[in-house]
Amino acid sequence: YGGHYRIWPANIKKFLDSTGMDIPFEYVDDRTTHILIIDDDIDFSNMLKSAIITELPEVEVTTTDDGYEGLMLIGELKPNLVILDIKMPKLDGFQVLEMLRGRKAEQELKVLVVTGYLDPETRQQLSKTIADHWIDKLSDITTMIKTIAAYVRSEKPMFLDKDNA
Repeated sequence: YGGHYRIWPANIKKFLDSTGMDIPFEYVDDRTTHILIIDDDIDFSNMLKSAIITELPEVEVTTTDDGYEGLMLIGELKPNLVILDIKMPKLDGFQVLEMLRGRKAEQELKVLVVTGYLDPETRQQLSKTIADHWIDKLSDITTMIKTIAAYVRSEKPMFLDKDNA
């Protein structure tokens, strides 16, 4: 039933709550928080995944080194947060951000760009995308984990200003 038009229980609950419909609906949100790392630097991805799992054990983390596969995983996994590199072969981070533009409006998705190429020109380009924040790969891991934890907990990172990232 439903084919590719599946409705998630969390969306039904959100709809019922937002419209004020008094319809009994028993639902326990058993979905775990999911983070997707899209980065062609496999060593960095594995290090970041390990740090996230250590500091946030309740979070599931998936990695891919390919922008195309990342887009498919976003559709399949419905991650809460995507950590995205900019410079990648095949499909770079800017292309991924552009393809996510329409989807971000319909899905509660946060995008954190983590790149080693955070010069003023790249910052200017990022300010025109759907990226929520960006941070330099050379930042210390503690800052990265604090930023990621803030997104996982649906908090606005107070310590990371988009324009000063």
